[in-house]
Amino acid sequence: MRVNQLTISNLRNLKNPTLSFSPQLNIIYGPNAAGKSSLLEALYILGNGRSFRTSKHNKVINDDNQDITVFAKLESSGASHKLGFNRKRNGETAIKLNGEIVKRLSTLAKLSPVQILSPEQYDLLIKGPGARRKQLDWGVFHVEHSILSTWQKCHKILLQRNQLLKRKAPYSDVSVWDKQLVNLSQQVTQLRQAYCDKINPLFSQFAKAFIQQADCHLELYPGWSDKDDIGLAELYKSQFEKDKQLGFTQSSIHKADLKFLLARNKKAGDYLSRGQQKLLITAFKLAQLKAMQEYGQQSPLFLMDDIGAELDANHQTQLLDLLAQQPVNQQIFITCVHLAPLKPLIEQYDQVKMFHVEHGQVEEVSSNAMVI
Repeated sequence: MRVNQLTISNLRNLKNPTLSFSPQLNIIYGPNAAGKSSLLEALYILGNGRSFRTSKHNKVINDDNQDITVFAKLESSGASHKLGFNRKRNGETAIKLNGEIVKRLSTLAKLSPVQILSPEQYDLLIKGPGARRKQLDWGVFHVEHSILSTWQKCHKILLQRNQLLKRKAPYSDVSVWDKQLVNLSQQVTQLRQAYCDKINPLFSQFAKAFIQQADCHLELYPGWSDKDDIGLAELYKSQFEKDKQLGFTQSSIHKADLKFLLARNKKAGDYLSRGQQKLLITAFKLAQLKAMQEYGQQSPLFLMDDIGAELDANHQTQLLDLLAQQPVNQQIFITCVHLAPLKPLIEQYDQVKMFHVEHGQVEEVSSNAMVI
């Protein structure tokens, strides 16, 4: 996956730039609050249909306008595409791929996958399971696309089951849905577990490099506890009365969690310092990037926002060393205030583009003419 050209209209304070990028390394620098993160935000929207900085799409739209548009010329899976995304203040969304209307956001994810490392991501260990589950499923989807349709079928059946529970329906009515729900839940869980098995060695390797924790590992909680090994079908039956009382299904793939564990299965979020947690999440993001390169046979855009503000000089150097070892087809975007720390990385790349951002104005700067 590679974005060759990007046009942004009405996004925050950006002055509607049209930019051409390097297929390898792109550095975006400038003072704080200049609009650097907004440029990454546009790239993220291109692959997700939403911002990584806020769940309120109105905040992304410039105050003087009624919609945003992000348009890109990109290459994905060996083919060239034109992709456009538009969202209005009322939430109405329009997506066009090569001039044809696209109705599903999943098309964006398949065509232009994006991995991001930003300040908003560093709370992953201490947030609720929803954020970790979302990041897990992002990784699974980009290795095995079939999880999406299976997950959607499972979700529909779960909604139907919950509606019956709220109506206090008898078990004979609810059990009709349980067989399908069990089968689909097991399929989703198998795909999630297979992904965890793939990423765990990579995660442990990166975690050891960053925080000298050789025994860091990931563990999947499927969404239910079956200590007596009775199986999910029997679990639904035994929990039916409590489910009916609560009005929802207690044991479900929608309660799954990705646990970050240290030695003796200690939760990493309970034992690591704030700085160590940031490094562990960095290790996890790099492991996901590596897993997609190896197993998904595609490289997502790798966005790193405000790298200098979140990592100390030593770990920043470690990260930059790892980035210098990325495959030649990996496209990277980094925002920073100061260029000097990135000089060793820049020198490792043949194709580098630099962009200076100030007051929302984005200007490409010749790397040969730069005094770093």
